[in-house]
Amino acid sequence: MEMTFPGNVSLFHLINASAEPSAALVLIATVLAQYAPWAAIAVLVVRWFRGPCETRRALMVAGVALALGLAVNFAIAFATYTPRPFELGIGHTYLSHGQETSFPSDHATFLWSLGFGLLLGRTLLWLGGGIFILGLATAWARVYLGVHFPLDMAASFGVSLLAAGIAVAASGKMDRILFQPVERLNAVLLRPFVR
Repeated sequence: MEMTFPGNVSLFHLINASAEPSAALVLIATVLAQYAPWAAIAVLVVRWFRGPCETRRALMVAGVALALGLAVNFAIAFATYTPRPFELGIGHTYLSHGQETSFPSDHATFLWSLGFGLLLGRTLLWLGGGIFILGLATAWARVYLGVHFPLDMAASFGVSLLAAGIAVAASGKMDRILFQPVERLNAVLLRPFVR
């Protein structure tokens, strides 16, 4: 699929690092490729504990978008195997990675599902926008380092947007089954710290 999709390999060669890349650029790309989701989680955890109920509600919607997005990714990975560029002998690889399906990218789906979940929910727009941009940087980094094709990132973009759209559309029906129970649990867990 990666080889037959028009322009995918050509675009990969445009983005992928050269045979003698800048060490600083490889370092930046490596940090983005490996740690961007963890940075997003850290920021979201802080916002969870420091924000009001509406903030936690928005974060739960984004969490549902994330769960849906990754579920779609896992279903695609279960149904079909798509090799990574280094498995096909294409480009230069600067990030150690196991041989597992590359389509779509879990890292990009992780970030974009959260970002779109916040953006489409129209709450915490600055945070949603920041996570979306972090997703773009991560998508670039993973292609630059040779572990993904651009098509993997395009698929992640579509999966994330769809997942966030479903999560936001269904958010009104989540009050009793998700939001209220989580808020009660949150209040119980935080009670000792509030005192």
